[in-house]
Amino acid sequence: MEVHVEDTLGALFIGALITMAVYGITTLQMYFYYMYFPRDEWVVKLLVALIWILDTLHVIFMGHALHYYLISEFGNPKAQVYGIWSLFTSIGINILMAFVVQCFFTQRIFQLCPSNKRWLVSSIIGFTVIAHFCFGMETVALVFVKREFTRLKEVSLIAALPFGVFAILSDVFIALALCILLHSNRSDFSDTNNLINKLIVYAINRCLLTTVVAIVEVVTFIAVPNSFYSFAIDFIIGKLYANSLLAALNSRKTLRGNNQDQSMSTELSTSFNITSVAADNAASGLVNVRSRQSAMNDRVDVDIADKDSRHTTIQTGTSTQKSRRSNAGYI
Repeated sequence: MEVHVEDTLGALFIGALITMAVYGITTLQMYFYYMYFPRDEWVVKLLVALIWILDTLHVIFMGHALHYYLISEFGNPKAQVYGIWSLFTSIGINILMAFVVQCFFTQRIFQLCPSNKRWLVSSIIGFTVIAHFCFGMETVALVFVKREFTRLKEVSLIAALPFGVFAILSDVFIALALCILLHSNRSDFSDTNNLINKLIVYAINRCLLTTVVAIVEVVTFIAVPNSFYSFAIDFIIGKLYANSLLAALNSRKTLRGNNQDQSMSTELSTSFNITSVAADNAASGLVNVRSRQSAMNDRVDVDIADKDSRHTTIQTGTSTQKSRRSNAGYI
């Protein structure tokens, strides 16, 4: 089958441009994480560093592949027939990065689940995550063996198709489990429900983006295996997994900030009303009404995964619920 430059080098170049832009976002998110959350546990800090290192290695191998096809072997049509080792290695790095990110979310689901269901739910999700990783590594091994792009279609049914299916299933199961667990914590208080709704939206968005890209990558690999379109898409999907993890960690600042703003707004409103009605007895009136206001109105204080916390605290009215589900903000 004839190979066109637009389908090979053109696709690779465009994919690399988009990938570098997303890599810049990854680096920026990593900077924000270390700046805003210096008290996080060292394990989480190490995880963020590992993700960024893997992402950087992927960019290096991607750059090597581009240099090979566009500079070293420029004008050599035979070079476009075979895949360079760095191109295939970059796929393996993305698979490893996706595996680490999915394991992180699976571990959070294990902590959020009730004790009588956590092993069942985590085992189902863990199976899809491990299958995704294993079929992905099998795909990488086979493309190293085949090398010729015209022979990559032989890999489709053996490994690439199961790899794509389990990539989709693992992301969907993770998002579904997070949504169900969060929805089960809804209460009669609007502030609590608003916070939970935001967390659910984050979980769905994370799943939706990676799932759509995974579907497009698998379909492209099967439909046009002798082109570079699937490799260009694979360049991008690894960055999406990295950003999904960092966005989940950094979203804690936004959620916590919104919650503090709501508490301050309620407090200022109460203070203004009391001082205007009873200026002669403002001090005692302010204290009494603040106490009543705290008991009557919705108030939600969420402690989302600080260094020393081992639980998530949700305070509604006068009752405080302390959950053993640590790090609930990591979604």
